[in-house]
Amino acid sequence: MTEQQPTADTHDMTWMLNRLATSRGVTHAVLFTSDGLVLAHSEGLHRDVADRTAASSSSLFALGRGVGEFAPTPAGTTPRKIIIDLPGACVLVFSAGHNTVLAVSVGAEMTDNEVAVASADTIKAIKGLGPALAARERTPTS
Repeated sequence: MTEQQPTADTHDMTWMLNRLATSRGVTHAVLFTSDGLVLAHSEGLHRDVADRTAASSSSLFALGRGVGEFAPTPAGTTPRKIIIDLPGACVLVFSAGHNTVLAVSVGAEMTDNEVAVASADTIKAIKGLGPALAARERTPTS
């Protein structure tokens, strides 16, 4: 019998999000499926906010796929990263694994260099966990 690879939809990834949220400049983190279902969120972030963040951010990724023809990219390409620059904060939304997306909130007082460091820390976490951040395809229920 073969053992299945652990994935974000079968294992709690809160520990990783908490670790990210304590890294340089990251305030909150949410891991969700590409269709907007929250898989995990960092402590201190209310579940309702995580749900709204997942729904909004998943729609951004769909929009990113849709505008792919504007910038020459292969068909069906998923955005790697979307940056939302707000007056008081910055939200970085990353493709995390198969069918998953990771959003992190970065503090308002950060410089561009510090935002780049927070981005690099997030990318390092994504690469380090690789397939464990994936989520299986959801099947329709009747």
